[in-house]
Amino acid sequence: MMIKRLAHVTLCAGLLAAAGLGALGAPSAANAASPNLLAGKSYTASSAASSSYPDSGGELTDGIYATPLLASAGWQGRLGASGATTYSFTADLGTARTFQSFKTDFFKYTGGSVETPVQVAYQYSSDNSTYSTACTVNQQGAGVDIVSVPYACGAASPISARYVRATVTGAAGKWSFIDEWEVNKPAGAAVPLLSGSFLQPDLGDAWTSAQWTTEFQRMEEVGIDHLFLQWSANSKSHTAVYPTGLSGYAQNTSADVVAKTLAMGNQFGVDIYMGLQLNEDWFVNYTNNATWLNNEAAVAQSLAQDLWTKYGSNPSFKGWYLSFEVDNWNLPTSNEWAKMATFYDTVIDALKTLTPNLPVIVSPFYNTAGGLTTSGWQTMWEYILSNAAIDVIALQDGIGAGHATTAQLAAWFGATKAAITNARPATALWDDAETFNLDFKPMDIKLLKDDLAAVQPYVSKYTSFSFNHYISPQQVNPLYFTTYKSYFQTGAVDASSPTSPTGLTATSPNSMTVQLNWTASTDNTGVVGYKIYRNSELVYTAYTNATGFTDGQLAPSTAYSYAIRSFDAAGNESASSSTVSATTAAGTVYSTNLAAGKSYTASTAADASYPDTGAAELTNGAFGTATYTDAAWQGRNTGSAYSFTIDLGSSKTIKEVYADFLQVKSVYVLLPASVTFSVSSTGASYTPIGTVSKPAVGSADQTKKYRLTDLTGVTGRYVKVEVTPASSAWTFIDEVQARN
Repeated sequence: MMIKRLAHVTLCAGLLAAAGLGALGAPSAANAASPNLLAGKSYTASSAASSSYPDSGGELTDGIYATPLLASAGWQGRLGASGATTYSFTADLGTARTFQSFKTDFFKYTGGSVETPVQVAYQYSSDNSTYSTACTVNQQGAGVDIVSVPYACGAASPISARYVRATVTGAAGKWSFIDEWEVNKPAGAAVPLLSGSFLQPDLGDAWTSAQWTTEFQRMEEVGIDHLFLQWSANSKSHTAVYPTGLSGYAQNTSADVVAKTLAMGNQFGVDIYMGLQLNEDWFVNYTNNATWLNNEAAVAQSLAQDLWTKYGSNPSFKGWYLSFEVDNWNLPTSNEWAKMATFYDTVIDALKTLTPNLPVIVSPFYNTAGGLTTSGWQTMWEYILSNAAIDVIALQDGIGAGHATTAQLAAWFGATKAAITNARPATALWDDAETFNLDFKPMDIKLLKDDLAAVQPYVSKYTSFSFNHYISPQQVNPLYFTTYKSYFQTGAVDASSPTSPTGLTATSPNSMTVQLNWTASTDNTGVVGYKIYRNSELVYTAYTNATGFTDGQLAPSTAYSYAIRSFDAAGNESASSSTVSATTAAGTVYSTNLAAGKSYTASTAADASYPDTGAAELTNGAFGTATYTDAAWQGRNTGSAYSFTIDLGSSKTIKEVYADFLQVKSVYVLLPASVTFSVSSTGASYTPIGTVSKPAVGSADQTKKYRLTDLTGVTGRYVKVEVTPASSAWTFIDEVQARN
């Protein structure tokens, strides 16, 4: 075919000269638009191109655009019969993909009898049997000549299908010259939109192959073009999420999560930024332990070398992420800034030597409850950026974590942008939008939209923590994805409120409980949950369509009033239901505290900043107030369960047990997810008494007892209290009592 192509070029020289086009031009290389799903894909043609103007192998999808010259090697041509000639191309995308727009290029040169098509129809199919038409383009190119003419159109809404077809109806008796064929992802609306997400490896490891594919399809539908694999190894536990070659490290995932992530990135055209090591001791040491930090820098370099050696050939491997999160509380002076800058500089120099063209990204956060102000934050980043060539700062907005409000975003992002401008203008500022709330549930899409808009003047890109964890229909109520997708497509968020719940009733079955029931609300998109108000305070948000709620851990002989509201994924709330009341029954008072002054052991030591003074705070009778600085509290910053065992001295009959905890959400002191009480006569084997789940409480700073009462048949010498934290955050505990 190459000999025929060259022969044709020689024969056309006279035509080119006569047309005033001069010498032969080489095909111009241009990259197709990044969302082109056909890039590099194979295809079949219903009729072969002319041997004089052949398809030299994948010309329609190779990304090389033919120049408007008859002899440009990028064109393939077909000569029409006396009547209109129809031919088509069919491509298999490999799996169902989401797309919306189409384009092919044709050549018009009347002197060479090359005419643009009468019509081009773009079609799609799920089974390569039955095709539907997405859009058609009628003849283009009137009034111009010797030009490349694009035939482009779009479907009314995004399409998901595996097979695509372009059907060309050529002009009668004329040549039809065609080159690049594009099928493009949805472009989204002209509003700030998420384009990326963080993925924690544990979630990906739980997915089947089908779920990985579905996840990336859903990401594609809403324009997600990059993904951070948040970490690839844990340098504290010496584990990795891939078959690592690092000495002393073992894989702790069932799948090679790194390989799977990159493979999906290759398939779907998603850029993958590879997280290096995680180490929970960062939140203990920060920059205060030079030996530890230097060792982590060395680990990062070795890990990067191992990852690049194994996976660097993947085209989706587009950059690095350093997972240690700098904040405005724990690096207060230039002394700490210098140590952090040295760490960054050491690691970044090694990464740039290994992969000169790949960016290095960090994702710091701030908490407006204290620490450095915006001015100090700006100064800190000016110092760090002056000494470390960070390519991208993906700044966490802090909204979901309760670290900031939407109104505060401009000040913090503005300060960060100013630091970049003053110290290292080449650094990009991205938004890392939090898509969760303080319940670790999906954020309202209206609030997410407002947060994106608030930082729009300062950032060049919007990533998130996390589409995969808090918007994906595989992880949360699919209505969150549906609502976000509608915003992606239209630029507007659903504004219709659900109907008000009706028929609310409240009854009290015992001294600590009120049972609520109601009739469901309705909504134009769907109700995702209900908000429970007790005595006019929001105390619980139920992310379920269930029409009942059990309010526990209440005070005996107390009247409570209730009302509820329904809400949808956008965050639209209904009007309030009617208000109803119930009074809890009188409870039995158990006057003797069997644990008073007794000794105990803890499975996990309290943090040195909030210690168990004298190993006696749990049983000394001194209750902490609703402030985390009260010395009566002991604190632990962990997401792992821990326990206390109290020795009552001898076997006792126990009628009531409780433990007292603190909530200060602004500094992430959270109530436990659950507390389990058990007893033992020997201290060897324990019999459970019961488990108390996190009670319904408001967001104010407060103390809360986790209590089991009116126990029967419970005796033992040892009482164990097992605490399951709500998150990797602080839990503060004070008094534990066993009473009869």
